[in-house]
Amino acid sequence: MSDAREPEGSEESDRPDGPWWTGEDEVGGIGFARFFAYTGLLMSIASLVIALVAPLEGDALRTVWITGFAATSMWIAFMAAPRYRREGMRVSPAVPITMVLGVLTIAIMVYAFTVIALASTGVVLPAPAYWFGGEVAPSGVNV
Repeated sequence: MSDAREPEGSEESDRPDGPWWTGEDEVGGIGFARFFAYTGLLMSIASLVIALVAPLEGDALRTVWITGFAATSMWIAFMAAPRYRREGMRVSPAVPITMVLGVLTIAIMVYAFTVIALASTGVVLPAPAYWFGGEVAPSGVNV
């Protein structure tokens, strides 16, 4: 199978040592590091805002989706750290900020899931009314 980047007749020993995203062609360099760091930061800010204002309406599955969105933002930002280190630079402050915001979002959603699950059994914990679908008491909670 030939690689589209190689001219015809080139030998296998001329291929780079690693995958294309870690090469010398700046595809996997500081540009990708910054892209991952700040994309993760923006996604973690969005997931925290969604966790704070989204109407869960007693649906525990919504907490799972928001938690997954926060975990994905943390994973994307974490991919920046080795790229910064390979370039000999300090890791961007966006990476640890993303981790903190992601953990905060996940903690909020774990509590929301617990509140919704316990409300279906009759145990009422302090929570915003929009987690249960408006001003209605937590009867009729979907788990």
